[in-house]
Order: sequence, then C-alpha cells, then structure tokens
Amino acid sequence: MKQTDWIYAYASIIGSGHLINNTNCQDYCEVHDFDNYIIAVVSDGAGSCEHSEKGSRLVASVSVPHFYNAVKENGWNENKELPNEDEWQHIAIKTLRRIREDLYNYSIAQQLEFKSLSCTVIVVIAFKHGLLVTHIGDGRAGYCNVNLLWKSMIKPFHGELANQTVFITSDIWYEEVVDTYIESNVVKEDVRAFCLLSDGCEKASFECNLYDKEKQAYFDPNRPFSLFFNPNVTALQQLSEQKQSQEEINLLWEKFLTAGTEKLKLESDDKTLILAIKADNKISES
Repeated sequence: MKQTDWIYAYASIIGSGHLINNTNCQDYCEVHDFDNYIIAVVSDGAGSCEHSEKGSRLVASVSVPHFYNAVKENGWNENKELPNEDEWQHIAIKTLRRIREDLYNYSIAQQLEFKSLSCTVIVVIAFKHGLLVTHIGDGRAGYCNVNLLWKSMIKPFHGELANQTVFITSDIWYEEVVDTYIESNVVKEDVRAFCLLSDGCEKASFECNLYDKEKQAYFDPNRPFSLFFNPNVTALQQLSEQKQSQEEINLLWEKFLTAGTEKLKLESDDKTLILAIKADNKISES
C-alpha cells in the first residue's frame, strides 16, 4: 500500500430506485494523492437530465487536474499559509468556471444539450495544515477536529421547492450573483478526518431532518453523525494497519454503502461517500 499522509475509502453505488427504473448510476467520485495532500471530488448527476451521468463523470475527472493546477500556481503545498476565505472563493470560482468550460466543450463535441449534463460538485483539498472546500449544489461535507468534534464545512444549496438545487450548468455565473450559489470555505484547524458525500448518503450519516416539537417543524442541523463516522474511521485505520490495498478498501466500502446500515440499505438514490483520515491520528468510537 502506498505511503501517504491520508488513508481513505471512496465509492459510488447505484441506488435501488435506479435499479428498478433501469437507469445508470449518476454519481461519480475521485480521490488522488499529490505529495502530502489529496484532492477529493464528489459529483451527483441531476436525475431529471438525460445525460447527467456523463456530466458527473467528466466533472469528477477534470476537477482533479484543474484544482491541482490551482494548488501549484498558488504554492499552497509548499507554504503552510492557506488562502483567506475571499482569496479561496475567487480562485475556486475561477477554477470551477474552467471545469464548466470543459463540460461545455464536451457537450459540443458529443452533440449533447449542455443542460442534459447537469450535475453538482463538491471538491475538498486536504493538506496537513487544513482543508479547502468548495461546492455547487447539494450534498454534504464535514470534518473531525483535534477535540474529536465533527463539524459541517458546507451548507447544501436548496431552492424554494423541495429537492431543488443548482448545478454547474445552471445560469449562476453572473458576477453579481455567483457568490450566492457557490460556497467556498477554509478550515485551518488540526483536522483528524473529513468526509464528502452525495445527498443519497446524508440520511444515514448526517443529522439533517430533525423535528422541533415546540415549533412543530422539521429543521436541518447539518451535523455529521459521529456514531456513524467514528466506527468507520476505526475500521479504516484497522484496514490500513492490515496493509489492505486501496482496491480492497474500496470494495469493502462499496459493500458497506450498499447495505451497511438500514438507512443505506433502504436508500433509493445513488450513494457516494468519501471518508479520509490522517494516517498518524487515532479516533475512538466514543
């Protein structure tokens, strides 16, 4: 198994609803090592768009080299000083525009309607000294700090209607509104672990739909569920200690996302979840 500062598991699993309807998995993910940092990407194709699985596959793939170039151009791997929120937002938007251009050029080359490739995207760049995250649309991402406290690091975008969000193909790129739709955050804490996931995994792994008896309404705390993540962190540490290969880890992760909990088993949507931990850190299940 290759030596790296991070240990990780990642997979995209087709949902039971897509199996019933005989449609393809519309989720894709990528994780790549670059010296002492990794780039992780989750992309979820819009269910209502004919070629969204092609869009999410391309976006997940080209996001890695584009954000690698952003890291290299700004020297973040050599310099322990990460950008501030405004700098990162500016660079993230510029980089996401390039990804969108690649998707548009692909639509022309393949003679596909651009909007038929609609998909969301979440990108996390994980350094020893912190995290950079940016996203368009829904899905979740969180991290565990030195005090073993899990926190969210993005807020999924939801429109006025239920299950409504925006996509990389959406008309959100005008200078006066783009900051409303693209969220970018910088985490400068000592990070022990982090996760990013499509919305098909959120019911199983996040506190996101709780009922307030006093207000008689549901609300979204947007909190990673530690009782879900900590046992999986421990299991991932053990697999690494057993010298399991990345392929072996991912195969076990696929089985877990398929039916590892009752909520995962019952989920009809596609499921993508990336979990990464610092190689030299230990997290207990308590």
